[in-house]
Amino acid sequence: MEETLQITQLITNIIIILLFTGLVILVFGLIKQAKKITEKIDDFSRDLSDIKPKVSDSIDKINSLTENVNKIAIKVNDNVDVLGTVVDKVKDTAESVIAFEKKIQSTIEPPVMETLNTVTAVSAGIKTFIDSWKKNKSVTIRMNNNKQRESELGIKLEDLENSTEDVNKELDEVNSRLTDLQK
Repeated sequence: MEETLQITQLITNIIIILLFTGLVILVFGLIKQAKKITEKIDDFSRDLSDIKPKVSDSIDKINSLTENVNKIAIKVNDNVDVLGTVVDKVKDTAESVIAFEKKIQSTIEPPVMETLNTVTAVSAGIKTFIDSWKKNKSVTIRMNNNKQRESELGIKLEDLENSTEDVNKELDEVNSRLTDLQK
């Protein structure tokens, strides 16, 4: 039994030595991995220290940009308020001009139309008078048997007819203008 005990003791010692050797190998592997992890952390730390100033500059620029955008938004809001005021003033002015135009039109239109109607009536009356007078003169001249008088009166009649034609043309022109104004 002693022998078995010694063999068991020996096997136990070998197992302990093997386990201890495995543990040492494992520790060396962990140390190696720890060194790699440390190197990567150092690299990351260096990269982070390189990035830190750039990030700080970027944050400063973003803050400056934000301030500028806020200032622009405030100015835009102020300009919108001013624009609203200007639009209101233009609207009020336009309404005043329209009211003034309507007032002027209602005040002036009736007398002007009455005057135009009167001028039209007078010009029609003058034209009728001249046409009637012209006919009477023609009849009177025809009744006169005296050729000499007839020739003198014919010349005067032609002059008178020419004059009345000119007056008729002018009256027609005035009538057409008055009609256009009435429209």
